Amino acid sequence: MDGVVWFGILGPLEVTASGRPVTVAGRSQRELLAVLLLRANRPVEVDFMIDSLWPGRSPPSARRQIQNSVGRLRRTLVAGGVPATTLETRRGGYLLRVLPGELDALSFARHVESGRRLAADGRADDEAARLRAALALWGGRPLAELDSPVAVAQARRLLEDRTAVLEECVALELRLGRHHEVMGDLKTLVEEHPLRERPRALLMTALHRAGRTAEALEEYRRARATFVTELGLEPGAELRDLQHAILTGALDAPPAPRADRTRPRQLLPDITDFTGREDLADRLETLLRTAGTATGVVVAAVAGQAGVGKTALATHVAHRVSASFPDGQLYVDLGGGQARPAEPVEVLARFLRALGAQGHEIPPGLEERAEQYRSAVAGLRMLVVLDNAVDEAQLRPLLPGTPGCAVLVTSRSRLAGLSGMVLVELGVLEGGQAVDLLARIVGTGRVEAEADAARDLARLCGHLPLALRIAGARLATRPDWPLAELVRRLADERRRLDELTYGDLEVRAGLSFSHARLSAASRRLFHLLGHLYAPEFASWVCAALLDTTTDGIGPLLDELVAAQLLQPSGTGRARYRLHDLVRLFARGSGSEDPRPAIARALGGWLALTERAHIAVSGGDFATLHSDAPRWTAGLPDLPADPLAWYDLERLNLMTAVHQAATAGLDELCWDLVASGYTLFLTRGHNDDWEETLRAALTCTRLAGNARGTATMLMGLGLLGTYRHDYAGAAEALEESMRLFREIGERQGLVYALGVAAHVDGMLGRYDHAVALHEEALEVHRASGDLGAEVLLLRSLGQLLVEIGRLEHARPHLERALLAGRDGDRRVHAEVLYWLGQLHLAAAEVGPAESAFKDMLAIAEDLADPREEAEARYGLGLVRLNTGALGAAAGLFRQALALNRPLGEPLTEGRIRTALGILHCRNGQPRQAIGHLTEAAGIFDTIGIPLWSGRAYRALADAREAHGDRTAAHAARKRALTLFTSVGAPEAADIAGPDADRPP
Repeated sequence: MDGVVWFGILGPLEVTASGRPVTVAGRSQRELLAVLLLRANRPVEVDFMIDSLWPGRSPPSARRQIQNSVGRLRRTLVAGGVPATTLETRRGGYLLRVLPGELDALSFARHVESGRRLAADGRADDEAARLRAALALWGGRPLAELDSPVAVAQARRLLEDRTAVLEECVALELRLGRHHEVMGDLKTLVEEHPLRERPRALLMTALHRAGRTAEALEEYRRARATFVTELGLEPGAELRDLQHAILTGALDAPPAPRADRTRPRQLLPDITDFTGREDLADRLETLLRTAGTATGVVVAAVAGQAGVGKTALATHVAHRVSASFPDGQLYVDLGGGQARPAEPVEVLARFLRALGAQGHEIPPGLEERAEQYRSAVAGLRMLVVLDNAVDEAQLRPLLPGTPGCAVLVTSRSRLAGLSGMVLVELGVLEGGQAVDLLARIVGTGRVEAEADAARDLARLCGHLPLALRIAGARLATRPDWPLAELVRRLADERRRLDELTYGDLEVRAGLSFSHARLSAASRRLFHLLGHLYAPEFASWVCAALLDTTTDGIGPLLDELVAAQLLQPSGTGRARYRLHDLVRLFARGSGSEDPRPAIARALGGWLALTERAHIAVSGGDFATLHSDAPRWTAGLPDLPADPLAWYDLERLNLMTAVHQAATAGLDELCWDLVASGYTLFLTRGHNDDWEETLRAALTCTRLAGNARGTATMLMGLGLLGTYRHDYAGAAEALEESMRLFREIGERQGLVYALGVAAHVDGMLGRYDHAVALHEEALEVHRASGDLGAEVLLLRSLGQLLVEIGRLEHARPHLERALLAGRDGDRRVHAEVLYWLGQLHLAAAEVGPAESAFKDMLAIAEDLADPREEAEARYGLGLVRLNTGALGAAAGLFRQALALNRPLGEPLTEGRIRTALGILHCRNGQPRQAIGHLTEAAGIFDTIGIPLWSGRAYRALADAREAHGDRTAAHAARKRALTLFTSVGAPEAADIAGPDADRPP
């Protein structure tokens, strides 16, 4: 990357700033960014964006959505470190400004153009290097995760450009005699483009020059068969002439290799079971092959923790590029994982002897040997592999001094002090790659026979290659062991590192060496981090563990990262994580009691979660808290977007709850869940919410904590309402209210009564629901909780609107609207929704539209799809009431699309009921029946009799319009039964002397 900012579209869409990824979440924002990048440095009109994102079907609010999306995208980029001036607002549109070194597509074009200029000067080697540099920028199919027509079309164009450049490059390299190196590229090209003649001709040439003439001719026969079968044509003149030249020996021979007196070949044997890492291997190979045309020595380094496979990768890549270094390959293990690393002066003596120097010709001092070594390799094409390097001081004397040579380094350190070096960070294998490596060691059949155990084994090894090789070696020598036996042994965390030992291979040994070199402060932090459950963490967590400020934490983190005992998380921020096996080692690396430190870290998460809840809600409304201590001494400010913070910390919040429960910190545990419910709810993470509720409930019950237990039961009741499990919600709320009454917790009782009243209303128990609301309001007057008052007034107003008592509902909702203007914005949006429904039911169309529009503005600003779906549904009802059926249909479909990923059945049922009524009015009874049948099924499943009755009543009208009077009568009878069962006034609309009489 040439700049601080980097945009990638030649593969999956990516953004980095100062080397750290910037997460652009959401398909719509990624599609928008892709459109801007594809037209980088050119103004993009809003109309073009609309056509790109909604081809042929743009919503009425498309311009406002574009404006909002650009605003969110700009905030995301700036928060990630991208300069604010990168995304500019222009008249009628926007412009994304990037430099050539900040967008891979522009860098690709720049390299290709430069290569072609060099070709005009007759510099073929330099041209090939430029073209290879261009091709190295590719990371797969362009914009692979996006499917808009613009992205797909542009991806096709970019891929065509890449194919043309690759053909140009391999043709040039063939002329330079690099037929072995281009074989893989050519075979891939032929597979991807079987009907292109040029790749076939180049592959035949490469095979012939590699001494594989029979295969070259066989390739011609395959090409002819493909062309005749697919096109009904013979191959073109180029292929036919090439076949003739090969048969007659007229094809030019490859250039002769350079012959020298001493050519060392010191590489370790290639890795026969090399698995995964293909992308990294390709990247390193491409880089090393530029040594012949680079202006200086090419240096690449592979950094990673002990056992991650650095040597295996380096060895494999070195063998792949060895033909590009005809003057030899030097190798040395510098002993970075040993008590006594290799001294550079000793290594230079070995290198000089390998290059032909006699013992008496080797000078005694380091500087003299380094000078002689650089002179010996000057002008040569030499590859030097420096394995297990300790630091830059050990490496510098071993680097060649002139172009043509390349150096490949492996180290547990990042070696940032070597200028011009390209660093590759090596992580653990992916899950599938780990299982593949295991299969190569113990046999595919054995792994396939115990596929689940193989995956468990790979997971318990942390996908670490060394651990996998040890496990594989143990299994290979014990063919009588099932894989499940080793899984059982590794499942015990206390024994896992002891089990991962075989011969001279041991996971613990490599970690122990790195640990021994740490300072005392870093060792203490490392030990405490081992006891933390969080999968990743920010630097403030380390400050909490040590009970200090963040000022002195940076050097300790840098030391742990440099020792490869701590890894940057890769989320684009200053966050870190421990490998699972490293975590186990860390726990046993010290003797300090970790409990006070862990309590401080959990107290920090509680403080930040509470702040995020307040920021999202607009205040601390309808939430109980405990007296658990918060740790705030070194806590950072909450980001401007609290939901983005929550997205980053969600897994940490869940693990914090579980860790607090395990540690018996019951007050902290339940407060974490209570403070986080707004965040879980806004993002629709109901499963996470339930998991944490139940963990905290178990913890508070064991501790005899009645207040915490009642609060968690209330949370389960509230969750039940969102899941429409009203029976389960009622059971939890009954116990919650009992406990709150027993301990005299009036504020908690208000909340629980309000939720219970809502549950009764949804079940059709209207009288009881009204009574619970009145009790809750009476208790509330003593507590003075404004947030609770708004919730209760909204809930009572909703209930009264649903049962048609509009004038009773109006004062409650208007009071809730006034009282909640500065409160929880999500609750305020719900108040607006039910005011809109009240206005609609009272035929007040203008006020209804205004209420739904205000709700939509809040929902879009909160980026809350649940509330946005409800708002668009409400606006659709307004259009339906005014006869604007086309506009209504569009709004209902938008609402349905927003709700689909949420899986909210009540909302879907309501929308489908409205769509059924719309199709019936539009003279489309068949479509109406489909929507209404589905809606009725939804309401029946979740047990909401009032809405079931409404769906069946509308279905009866659709059946009647379709000419099926018998089915219409059955639906109408079902609606009457449901309305009557709950005392709904709508029963009177369909009741009459003939209501039960069949047609």
